Amino acid sequence: MDDRLPSLRRLAIAALALVCLGFASFLLNVRSWDSGGVTILWPSNGLLLGILLCSRRRHWSAYFAVGFAVDLGINVAMGFAPGISGYLAGCNMLEVGIAAALMYRTVSPNPDLTERKQLMSLLLYGVVLAPAIASVLAQLSTSNLYLLPRFAAARHWFVADALGMAVMAPLYLSFQRREQFPGRSRLEVAGLLALLVVATVGIFWQTRFPLLFLLLPVLLLLGIRLRLAGSALGLLIVSIIGGYLTIRGRGPVSLMRSGSTATHDLLLQVFVAFSMLVLYVGDVVITERERLQVDLKASETLFRLLAEASNDVIVLSDLSGERRYVSPAVTTVLGWEPQELVGPGGHQIVHPDDAGAVEALMRACREGKPVETLTYRCARKDGGYVWMEANLRLYRDERTGEAIGFVNVVRDVSGRKAAEEELNRTFRLVENLAMVDGLTGIANRRRFEEKMDEEWRRAMRDGSLLSVLMIDVDHFKPYNDIYGHVLGDGCLRQIAVAAQRVIHRSSDLFARYGGEEFVAVLPNTDSGGAQLVAEQIRLAVEMLGLPHSGNPHGVVTVSIGCATQALGHDAASTILVEAADQALYQAKSAGRNRVEIAAKSAIPG
Repeated sequence: MDDRLPSLRRLAIAALALVCLGFASFLLNVRSWDSGGVTILWPSNGLLLGILLCSRRRHWSAYFAVGFAVDLGINVAMGFAPGISGYLAGCNMLEVGIAAALMYRTVSPNPDLTERKQLMSLLLYGVVLAPAIASVLAQLSTSNLYLLPRFAAARHWFVADALGMAVMAPLYLSFQRREQFPGRSRLEVAGLLALLVVATVGIFWQTRFPLLFLLLPVLLLLGIRLRLAGSALGLLIVSIIGGYLTIRGRGPVSLMRSGSTATHDLLLQVFVAFSMLVLYVGDVVITERERLQVDLKASETLFRLLAEASNDVIVLSDLSGERRYVSPAVTTVLGWEPQELVGPGGHQIVHPDDAGAVEALMRACREGKPVETLTYRCARKDGGYVWMEANLRLYRDERTGEAIGFVNVVRDVSGRKAAEEELNRTFRLVENLAMVDGLTGIANRRRFEEKMDEEWRRAMRDGSLLSVLMIDVDHFKPYNDIYGHVLGDGCLRQIAVAAQRVIHRSSDLFARYGGEEFVAVLPNTDSGGAQLVAEQIRLAVEMLGLPHSGNPHGVVTVSIGCATQALGHDAASTILVEAADQALYQAKSAGRNRVEIAAKSAIPG
């Protein structure tokens, strides 16, 4: 047999079901039509939609052919002309096809309308969009047939088909599952359905009191106990019994003496639609809650087994952060008993200064952002605090992928934290001692040599200019002899501050070379620029006005030697420093407090 077609047995069963349902609908609605009412319920489209959603796409054409033939036959039997009968049957098939095509990807893999996404797909596409399109097309013929305004004709078609879709599709899909009424005995099912039948007949038989609202608690009871299948079956029972008695002029909606039969039918449809929304939404909420509880309990059992043997503290919490489980290791690490930290009354042990960081970590994790480990403080039972490291991850439902809680593996890192802090302190101290002059706070000779080596290699690679300034405090030994070493040290610090104010570029370096000598490295600076910087430093020191009776100028001054060279690959690494030192010697020989530029002949090239 061609696998592209369903079996003849399946087609025959589908055809029989559609015929029975179609003629049952005809018997229900024909009296309403005769008395000026409207179609109360047209469920055959909902049945065909359910069949398609449970079938392979390549089988759809066969089911559409069966559905079209059955619908055409019913329309002809109802007295419609063949052309109109075919047109209306085509509108019905279009309605079912639109809904099935839009819902298939969401519903077909695992039909279960208690899942929120599947229910929304049914309501949006099957109950609203598809009937709306079909009703607009169908009114082109029905408005003329019944002499109704086009809007009224479309509305009558839409409401009847929408309710049929909303009732029959969930009912069929529910009965395709192995357990239609999970956990309920046949006696309970029969009793609840009998209760609904009795209540519906009783409420719709009398015409004295508006008791329609009393049906809703019975329907809710049916939905809670029998779930979606019970809700859909209950709505079908109410639609059939209520519709039949309403057509006969009985029931609560018949109390409206001024209303027409069509108005009474519309009130009944509104009640069924409202009840449907309440029942279906309630079924989804209850089912989701039960799934979350079952999954959470299963997860707790699994984590409990793994956590008992772990030395780390394992915490299982819900999305709000409330702890559901804490492993026994917390007693060893923090002194608390697990039960003291679990539930709404559990102790809050995160240090107040770290609570914001922990909350931010949980928020980022809930939002799906990448998170790293967080180190924070937790309170011990004796009042002290311990540094802990949190590895937080979302725990998701394996079936739906929805987040249902957090798993947090927490370990004691107080020893590591103390070691890290001590190491950081030591590193900073060593770094300062290695690179910073202890007296002046500027770079020392080691840092100068590193900088000089870096800039020397860069200048040789790029062929760029490099300048060096050698700076010496004039008559500094007499200064120490006259004013003492304490003031001498202070003098060197003030000179360092003044010189650093002159050097603005981040690439430049000013360092103490040793004793009363300083040095400056000026990358990408020509001889004129170096001379300008040197003169600014000389003037800045002189302007300090530090008294120096041993200096002919009466104040502390400096002498500076400058050397500049465009470097080649064969240049020696010390030529600039030596040339600057020679220029410094010339400045001191020429009377000090001056800047001298090294002659080009003094710089081997």
